[in-house]
Order: sequence, then structure tokens, then C-alpha cells
Amino acid sequence: MKVFYPCTIKKEDNLYYVKFLDFPDCFTDGDTMEEAVRNAKDVLEGVTFSYLKNNKPLPEASYSENISDVVYIDLWLDLLQDKVNNQSIKKTLTIPKWLNDLAEEQSANFSAILQLGLKEYLGIK
Repeated sequence: MKVFYPCTIKKEDNLYYVKFLDFPDCFTDGDTMEEAVRNAKDVLEGVTFSYLKNNKPLPEASYSENISDVVYIDLWLDLLQDKVNNQSIKKTLTIPKWLNDLAEEQSANFSAILQLGLKEYLGIK
């Protein structure tokens, strides 16, 4: 699902300042308008990723009647949710030394093998 969040971009002191209307703590800047828009997209994705990761509800995208002061930044929520769901988590585990030595001799990818084993154990294809 694609969502468009509004932001304002104001030029002051040769910098373009971006502030999102629906995310009070989401802001950035750029030396040019193009850079400010690119940075706005990056910061919006970062903030939204954090919201999704922490199960915080996203604000509903608002609409402004005053189109001349507002820029809408697009965001693919499904892609971000996939990133959240597929992020790597570090786990510490122990295995017997002899098994570790054999696996290393074969250049085994421990992470891949653990993932495959867990998927098989859980019945996930």
C-alpha cells in the first residue's frame, strides 16, 4: 500500500528545511530542493520503520487545502513492513567444538543452516 505524507519545505539561510505535518519529530534539510526531498523520503522511511518495528500506530496521512506550501512524500508501507519482518536478529548459541570444527572445515554458513533448520522444524516452506 502506498501512502503520501505531507511536509512543508521552507528556504531559510540558503537551506531547505523539511517538516512533516503528521510526524511532529520528523524533520530534515538539504542544500537544494532536490536534496531536501530526497532527505525527506529517507527520514520518513526511517521514522516509519521505527514505528513499525516498535508496533507504534502510524498517523493517518493528512491532506492540506493549501497545496502551494505542501509537498507529499510517497511511502510503500508493505515494503517497509517486509524490512521490519525480515531484519536480522543476532543470537548467541553454543555447539560442541567437534561439530564447529567440522562445519568450519566445510565453510558452513552457520546463519543460513540455522535458518533452514528452524524453518524445517517449524514447518515453514
